[in-house]
Amino acid sequence: MPRCERLPGPGLAKVQSPPLFHRRRVELVTCSTGRLHALFDRADVLSEGGTRNEEGALVYYGSTSLLVALPADAPLDPALDRALALDPHLRLRALRVAQREATARAGGPLGPMQAEIRCGLARRAATTSIALTVDVTARVLITTPKTARPSGA
Repeated sequence: MPRCERLPGPGLAKVQSPPLFHRRRVELVTCSTGRLHALFDRADVLSEGGTRNEEGALVYYGSTSLLVALPADAPLDPALDRALALDPHLRLRALRVAQREATARAGGPLGPMQAEIRCGLARRAATTSIALTVDVTARVLITTPKTARPSGA
């Protein structure tokens, strides 16, 4: 009778009793929504993109970049970059700006949108800004004569 070879990895071990409780410390950080809206109202916005004909439907591909200048009293510690990248209000605001820009460029209303958001701090000589890039893909729902032909590529 052939002898079975053991697979690599840990062997059998006796189950031990798990600890009664676990301790976890969490620091929650969020931006002030009112101040954030005021900063976004003065943001520099740059968009590019266009539509492509894919399988008989127009699909919009584009990118929107936002540069939001931070006030002089903003703390510039390492946690700020991570907090900004994870703040849901900041991400939603950037997504809405990108959707507005994409709808204007696509020439018609957009269906469900897929977006990828990147966020980080951009330090310049005089100011520090939040740099956001939103890449958008969405199907154009209604075609008008303006968008009947794909643009660019």
